[in-house]
Amino acid sequence: MSDGSCILCATTGRFRPRWRKDGYGIEECPSCGLVQLVPTPSPETLRALYSQDSYFSGDGDSGYSQYESQEQEYLATFKEDVRRIAEFVPSGRVLEVGCGYGYFLRCAVDAGYDAYGIDLSPTAVKWAAERLPGRVFCGLLEEVPEIQGQQYDVIFGSHLIEHLTEPGAFLETAARLLRPGGLIVLVTPNIKSLLARVSGSRWVSLKIPEHVSYYDPATITTLLNRADFTVRAVDPAYQYYTVPFVASRVRELLSPVSRLVPRVENLKALRTRRIRVTSGSMRVIAALK
Repeated sequence: MSDGSCILCATTGRFRPRWRKDGYGIEECPSCGLVQLVPTPSPETLRALYSQDSYFSGDGDSGYSQYESQEQEYLATFKEDVRRIAEFVPSGRVLEVGCGYGYFLRCAVDAGYDAYGIDLSPTAVKWAAERLPGRVFCGLLEEVPEIQGQQYDVIFGSHLIEHLTEPGAFLETAARLLRPGGLIVLVTPNIKSLLARVSGSRWVSLKIPEHVSYYDPATITTLLNRADFTVRAVDPAYQYYTVPFVASRVRELLSPVSRLVPRVENLKALRTRRIRVTSGSMRVIAALK
């Protein structure tokens, strides 16, 4: 066990180790059950990572290695998020935090929402702003002047909350930008999902050091309740990928046994086929009280 300070409940002391990877412990708070990195990476370390041009095109464990080439897969994924949001808020103003190349924003605009986005990656913001002029800005939620003083019906963050070293402060800022009763919608890895339990230390969402915390339905609910939100729904979150991409990830997970599995993804009929799969994540929808 090692000493830490919990991102969720601020407990200090001895944490229960799960795994160790890339110089960090992945450990569980004995008080609230949140799983997080020990030690916690500094905000400066993380911001420097997101600012790199390679974050959306690198080949390492951090970032997104095929973000641009998987545009159609991301669009199909985000269309599901927009459809789910529409069940609660059928129209209105939306802000996405961590918008990347603006794939969700395009789906939201196409569905009739007045949608805007922010991101810490200058490369991503430039890419998205060229396609969605006037709708995408660079910076943190509390520092982008174009969104201050505005009121939104929905704030959306896909694979965002697990990156934050101060998630409570983020939610307080988000609450100030939401209208009364407005929604925050978060997609985040679920440490208690079946895929996470089966994968163990090989789980695809153990991305170090960018993923500083790993929530489950109970811990994410605690976090949101403390920020004056009421959880309305917790859904499994799915993503669309091509068969070859999924096959490559399965082979990594099953290595070295995977060498015995026939490479069916090389069949011509499957090379470009997209399928809907789970990454062990959840979509959490919460309303501001």
